Amino acid sequence: MIKIAVTLAAVCAVVMTSPLPQDEDTVAIIPYNYGYEVQDPETNNFQNKAEIKTSEGDVYGSYSVLMPDGYIYTTTYNVTGDSGFISRLVKTLAQVEDIPEPRIIAEESA
Repeated sequence: MIKIAVTLAAVCAVVMTSPLPQDEDTVAIIPYNYGYEVQDPETNNFQNKAEIKTSEGDVYGSYSVLMPDGYIYTTTYNVTGDSGFISRLVKTLAQVEDIPEPRIIAEESA
C-alpha cells in the first residue's frame, strides 16, 4: 500500500510540475536591432550589416560587401506580415579612392 501511495505521489509531482501547453497564437514578439561594420584595409575586407525587428514582428535589414571585382554588393530584405522573405540585390561600382590596393605579404627567405 505504501509503494502505491509513493508511486502515486511521484506521478502527481511530475504532472504538477510539467509545463502547461501554450497557445501557438500567443508567441511573444521581441523587437531588436543590431548592426556591425568591418573595415580592414590590410585584408581588403569591407562589409556591413544592419537589421531591425519591430514590435509588430516585421523585419527589415541590409548587408553589403566589397568584392574583389571592385563592386559593392548590397542586399536589402524584409519580412512583413505573411509576405515571406523578400530581397533585392544591387551591384554598385565602388569609388576608386575607396578601394585599397591589396597588400602582398611575401615571406623573406633565410
